[in-house]
Parts: sequence; C-alpha cells; structure tokens
Amino acid sequence: MLLLHVSDTHLGANKPSKLKEREVDFYDAFNEVMEIAIREHVDAVIHAGDFFDEPKPTPQVYLYAYRALRKLKEHGIDFLVIAGQHDQPRASQLPPLRVLGEMGLLKLLAQDYPETHIVKIRGEELGIVAIPYISPVKIEEYLKNIRVPDTNKRILIAHLLLKELSIPSAHASLAELSADKYNYVALGDYHLRYETLYRGVPIAYTGSTEALDVLEALSDKYTALVDLSNREVRVNWVKLSSPRKWIRIEARNFKDFFDNISKIVFEKYSKPPILYVTLKGKQSDLEIRRVRDYVNNMISEKKILIGRVEVEKEEESGVVTKSVLFEGTSSFTSTLDQVVYSVLGDKEIAEIVLTLLKSSENREDVKLIVNRILEDERIVNKIRRLVSTR
Repeated sequence: MLLLHVSDTHLGANKPSKLKEREVDFYDAFNEVMEIAIREHVDAVIHAGDFFDEPKPTPQVYLYAYRALRKLKEHGIDFLVIAGQHDQPRASQLPPLRVLGEMGLLKLLAQDYPETHIVKIRGEELGIVAIPYISPVKIEEYLKNIRVPDTNKRILIAHLLLKELSIPSAHASLAELSADKYNYVALGDYHLRYETLYRGVPIAYTGSTEALDVLEALSDKYTALVDLSNREVRVNWVKLSSPRKWIRIEARNFKDFFDNISKIVFEKYSKPPILYVTLKGKQSDLEIRRVRDYVNNMISEKKILIGRVEVEKEEESGVVTKSVLFEGTSSFTSTLDQVVYSVLGDKEIAEIVLTLLKSSENREDVKLIVNRILEDERIVNKIRRLVSTR
C-alpha cells in the first residue's frame, strides 16, 4: 500500500500582500501534489489538516479544489482528510470539507473530535485514528478515549503540535499519542518539514506546501511517499518545484545590499521571487532611499513580485526593533494609490486626496487637510483647472 502524505495546503491564502498571484501559488503547489500522486500511482492521499486557509472559502476556492480533487478521483485515488483549525467554522456553519465530502470528492475522517476508521483501499484494510485540531487545553481528555483499530496496517493522522518541537502551546507528546501503536504517524499544523523515529515508528510533518511568511520560505517544500507494503515502513520525500522562491538579504548599507543582489541570477526563477531586505544599524536617509529606489525599480521591471525594505535597530535598552519602510508589488491589480494617481493626473493633488481618504475616520484630521487645501490658492487653482477639463 502506497500513500502520499501532505498537509497545510491553505487553499485560498494570498500572503503576503493579498495578491491574486499569491493565491494562485497555493493552487499551483496543491496541483503539483495531485500530479505526484497520479504519477506515483499511490493508493490514497492522506491530508493532515488545514486544507483551506479560511473556514468560509470563496466560490473560486471551492471551484479550484473541486477541479483538483476530481482529477484525482478520475484516477481512482482516494483522498482522506482531517480538519485543521482553518477548516473549522467558529459558528454553527457547514464545515467546508463536509461540502466536498458530500460531493464524493474526499472522505472526511474527523472534523471536531477524534475518530477511528477502518478504510478499504484497493481491497486492503487500513486502520486509521484521525485527530483533528483540538485546543491544547482539551486534547488530554480526548486522547484517553481513543480506540486503536485492530488491523495489520495502522496509521495516526493528527493536526497538532508535538511537545518534542519545544513550541509554546504544544498539544501532546509522542508518548501521550501512543505513537508506537501505529506503523506511521502523519502530522500537520507545523509548517516546516520534520521527521523522527519513535520506538521504530516513522513520525513526519511534511510542512506547508507553499510559504506563508519569510521564515517558512527558508526551507524547501515537500510531500512524502509512505510505503506500507512491507513490515518496515519506508518514507521517501519528494521536493516540490512549484513554490515561489523568497530572497532574504541583510545589509549594512547600499553597497552591501548591491553586492548581494548583484550575485542573484533572476532569470533562473520560474516565477518572479519575493525579496525581503533588512538594513541593519543606523542608516542615513540617502542610503535608505537608494535601496528603496533600487527595489522599486526591480518591481517595475518585474524581476520580483514583491519587494519589502525594513530597518532593524538596536535600542539603548538592548531591544531590537524592526520598522517597514517600503513594500511594493508588481501585481497587475491596481492599488488605491495607483487608481487615484491615474484618475487625477496630478501627483500633488493625488497625495492630498489619498491622505484624506486614508484618515477619513478622524474628523479632526479631515478638517485640517481641507483647511490646508482652502488656504493654498495654488492648489485651489489646480483643482479648478482639473475640474474644468473633466
């Protein structure tokens, strides 16, 4: 029996910058996983939670999930999934995974509490204990009542954080999960690849399929082929090629930044990467402006999708602080700034209007801006000319 383990696909996510291109990146990664499953002739795909990014997916997210899962079903491959916290509606609404389950595209093993199943896959029985996301303060009671299936092949699928990761708010240890009672333990919720052995049993987080932030992007993305054919379970890692690359540069000044950026061959990337620049220490306005303008130019030339420049300073107290100076995108989606500049055709007036729009919740700020306009005869004349030509 050959399984493909995946988790944290977060379909519908569009981080950073809420771009359509980023949303498509998550679809691309999921589609690659489906292609791997078909190519490797797996018997089933097991998904360890956070299939969606939001518990109320938009119609387009549903449509994409439908198309991808239908392709898998046409090849006779089962899709077994548990709910992560992102798949669990807070109110009494229909869980999104249940909708896809009703359509016959997947088997939802556990939504709100642990469940035990014996699933027939290509004529073979597979015992599964499925643990969806449960609050760390409640999980201990649930673990006491878990029934391990009496089958030759048994796996545990869980969406939780192991105490062995040394992360705050962890859920349970491998001992508390009785991990040695299974042939394989498939985990989700931790967004980086992690594997270990517990009394000879392979334990694995495959991580997210696409990075949601710069820290996740420091590692490659994977899915895992799990071969249960023999007594000794074999896990083969398959690196994904579709995730967009992130580039992180730390520099002391413009020259330092330029030396680093000049070594990068942007033509080798299949998608324009995301660039994060951190300027360390005290910076002059000139140095900051040179870096910002260079990054902005790269965005204009579409060498990068997103460019972000931040300054990192160490205060006298020893506390390190970061402040974002600039973040821009080469997305085709127009921003508010772009729309206002385009409509008004005058930079000075556009900046005043944008300030008015962005501070409109504060009446005093609005009054100050309006008074400033009325007191400046030059700007009033500009507005008159603008109105007369429209």
